[in-house]
Amino acid sequence: MSPMLLWSFARQELVDRYAGSALGFAWAFLHPLVMLFIFVVIFGQIMAARLPGVNDAYGYSVYLIAGMLPWLAFSNTLTRAASVFVDKKGILSKIALSLPSLPIFIVLAESLSFLIGLSFFLFVLLLLGVPFKPTLLVLPWVFLIQQVLALGLGLFAAVLNVFLRDTREFVTILTQLWFWLTPIVWVPTVVPEKLYKILGIINPMAPITTSYHAMFIGETQPDYAQLSWVAVLAFAIFGLSYLFVKTLEKDVRDFL
Repeated sequence: MSPMLLWSFARQELVDRYAGSALGFAWAFLHPLVMLFIFVVIFGQIMAARLPGVNDAYGYSVYLIAGMLPWLAFSNTLTRAASVFVDKKGILSKIALSLPSLPIFIVLAESLSFLIGLSFFLFVLLLLGVPFKPTLLVLPWVFLIQQVLALGLGLFAAVLNVFLRDTREFVTILTQLWFWLTPIVWVPTVVPEKLYKILGIINPMAPITTSYHAMFIGETQPDYAQLSWVAVLAFAIFGLSYLFVKTLEKDVRDFL
């Protein structure tokens, strides 16, 4: 599939998301602004929520946003990719598009939304006087790992969804449960150390999220050993999902 066609699909994905609204694509900027306002003003000032071990009044707000922004990109990519073959069956019946590469437009659309939110977040950090850490340089790599993981899982679910339409609803529920098993709202210190180590093994988004936190908060560094393990896992899942789609591609097209 050509890059121009993928970009066209990604652009249409963003247009369709806000189709019919008076403000249109402006919502792509308003959503992250509202989220930043809630986390910084409501949690940081009105509720006075504090991050354990951090004296900064905005520490917990930064913690929430640093985990929430990438999680939204990950979960939206996974849930949207899970139904992409069914959603695009009209196009697939007319044009011989590559099934494994089709969900890439969702990754592009969610990456653009993430960049918009991240830009606002960095600007707010600048206003709050939060220093930028050198570990921010690894952010593109960590984001790539999580999106490859989301794409791999989404591809697998997309095939299942063709034959069993309940798959998309299952993925939606799974991501909701997954969210609460990931240290986004809660901090790792509230969980026994042994239990958190197990959680870090079975939940690849745990080390990814703690890596984002390490980029913005305190003096900690991302756990590069765990990130390397998650990277291997993400690319392995993507590779297996690719083979799964290619093996069943004819059946998928026939069933659609």
